[in-house]
Amino acid sequence: MEEDLNIVNDPAIRYGKAFNGLTKIEFMDIVASTGLNITQFSSLLPVSKRTIEKVKDHELLRADVSDRTLELGALFQHGVEVLGSLQAFQEWLQSPIVSLGAHKPFQFLN
Repeated sequence: MEEDLNIVNDPAIRYGKAFNGLTKIEFMDIVASTGLNITQFSSLLPVSKRTIEKVKDHELLRADVSDRTLELGALFQHGVEVLGSLQAFQEWLQSPIVSLGAHKPFQFLN
């Protein structure tokens, strides 16, 4: 998990991974760190769940998918830092917010 934090938070590593692509293993580690399932996470990406499933573990994902995955990973880490736990952040994402027109913040992630 410490390596996942470096991939998401270290600017040099993140740039390289965004530019060259994440392996599917790295991608799945980031997805797991968000607490979302692959269906939920892939709904936030410019690629289908089926396309991701076809990628082998050590193959690289496209740069745009990798970049978006890293952005989402960083967002979830920041949410945990601000709200104190992954569960609290997930609950906030799924709660209607009056200032957002009673929409859930999760709806704005795509």
